[in-house]
Amino acid sequence: MTRSNPPYRQAGKYACVLYDTTFKVVLVRRENEELIRRIIELLIPGKRISHLTFIDKEQKGLVISEKNTNFDLLCKDEATGEEFIVEMQFGKQNTYRERMLSYATYPIRTQLAEKLTRYQSGESLDKMDYSLRPVYVLSFLNFALEHEGEDALDADNGLISRYAVRNDRNGELMTDALHFIYVEMDRFPYKENEEEQCKTLLEKFVFSLKYMHTLTDQPGSFTEDLLRLLYRATELGSMTIEQRERYEETMRNELDISLEKRYVKEEAFKEGEVKGREEGREESLKTVAQKMLAAGSDLAFIKEMTGVDLS
Repeated sequence: MTRSNPPYRQAGKYACVLYDTTFKVVLVRRENEELIRRIIELLIPGKRISHLTFIDKEQKGLVISEKNTNFDLLCKDEATGEEFIVEMQFGKQNTYRERMLSYATYPIRTQLAEKLTRYQSGESLDKMDYSLRPVYVLSFLNFALEHEGEDALDADNGLISRYAVRNDRNGELMTDALHFIYVEMDRFPYKENEEEQCKTLLEKFVFSLKYMHTLTDQPGSFTEDLLRLLYRATELGSMTIEQRERYEETMRNELDISLEKRYVKEEAFKEGEVKGREEGREESLKTVAQKMLAAGSDLAFIKEMTGVDLS
């Protein structure tokens, strides 16, 4: 297998899905329903989904002035009514958990609005029903969240942190309506040439998300159905011309953005260096001037020699 650096550059036969834009273009398609279903079941132990419905990803704000929210993926289990928000986040964002909390309010508000409509029309019973079908927010992060301790992560993999609404004292679940699952891929211990170290399906899956765009072939030991579907969905050669063009356009945009951010950071660093040198020179001259004053030099002479006015 051949690989290249940096990891976000296209090198192999598979697409890069580490950006939310490419994730949507490559994977969020109706023909990938089985793949999405298996991914959700992998991340929520014991979950079994019969059939997923893809919901319009753009959700309108509460008021006219509130901008719309465009999810990477919003889908629903037709059998249970449970809803799943799936997000991919490449760059670190300090308020990411709060952002996901705000995202979760959209399907909850939609559920309550539907119940209110039925209640007002007389279709429902004699009182408003506030029960909620569970909403799951699943996030793939190319960075690590900050935690109070490592015990915040799943003990068997050290990659996933999970949140729900629970009692502060004894952990009692207040409601089953809201769950957050964060796959913190930056904690993944294996590098791009260490696929043989991956033993579990989760490890193979995370390895694939991080590195498959650098591979010339699917690793021989990655034979599980989920991985078969993933590599088939991301193979560049199997895409239609339209899909390939959309993918390449989004990748160019993402790389342009990355280069622009890097340039801005470098320019800011250079500016900071220059400013630091100037400030350091001023401090040095001030120190010299104060020493000259302490030695009895005239104020006018000190200003002439150092440019520092101590009067």
